[in-house]
Amino acid sequence: MKISDILTRKKTLSFEIFPPKREDEKFTLIEKTISAMDALNPDFISVTYGALGNTLSNTVAIASHIKNNTNAEPLAHFTCLASTKNKVDSICNELNAAGIENILTLRGDIPKDNNQPIFTDFKHASDLAEYIHASRPGTFMTAGACYPEKHPEAFSMREDIDNLKKKQDAGMSFFTSQLFFDNEAFYQFLLAARNAGVTAPIIPGIMPVTNYNQLDRMIQITGCNVPLKLRNYFDKYKDDKTALEEIGLIFTSYQILDLIAHDVDGIHIYSMNKSGFITKLIDNIKYVATEYFK
Repeated sequence: MKISDILTRKKTLSFEIFPPKREDEKFTLIEKTISAMDALNPDFISVTYGALGNTLSNTVAIASHIKNNTNAEPLAHFTCLASTKNKVDSICNELNAAGIENILTLRGDIPKDNNQPIFTDFKHASDLAEYIHASRPGTFMTAGACYPEKHPEAFSMREDIDNLKKKQDAGMSFFTSQLFFDNEAFYQFLLAARNAGVTAPIIPGIMPVTNYNQLDRMIQITGCNVPLKLRNYFDKYKDDKTALEEIGLIFTSYQILDLIAHDVDGIHIYSMNKSGFITKLIDNIKYVATEYFK
């Protein structure tokens, strides 16, 4: 089933997982993670791969496993980086043969110290989505990413939202957002996107943070704003792992509840493959979540 069809009838709950980083690692290492997340009744599970597609075969295998062994739809990531039309054709054939209908099209982050050709046939995610739809009409649904606090390379928020509209015009059916900790930033972004003519569902992406280094790393990578109260909590308990996990659980629970209160299109959780913590998180908001995502 195409995820866009699910979004026409309900709010969605979804998770992101990543495959093993090395080709020689068996993807069975995360089968328990997938099974635990399936027990939480997600509508879809997205599967990432390395910046230059270095775990792409695992991505297809894991997406196929999700399709055949869970009640969730798989959403396979696909980036422009180092992707030729021939490569896209080959992967699309694999996905189609496995019954996978949903692709998250991304430009991809350029790796540091990279010495490979970066962009070949596709420079932007919209180019990739456009090609997939033109070459295989009706076969796949494509989705894209959006940035509530602006893509780091965008000149302005206006430019970034104009690019979001281009993605919609290229055929993308919905968007998942970059992680954020400040819900007000998301609400302002959502309003600006709607005023610019972006009508596709926009699902907020949430990453639970449970250790001090992870918080700093997310700030460096995304440039996202961290509310002062969250920073104060983490500064006070930076060396207390148990306290930080509890703080992360409470803060993320509140963040999701506030988003639900604002009637967002769904919730997408960047799980970091931590199925135990995600289970605690969903259980912490069980009553509201059960009603909202039914």
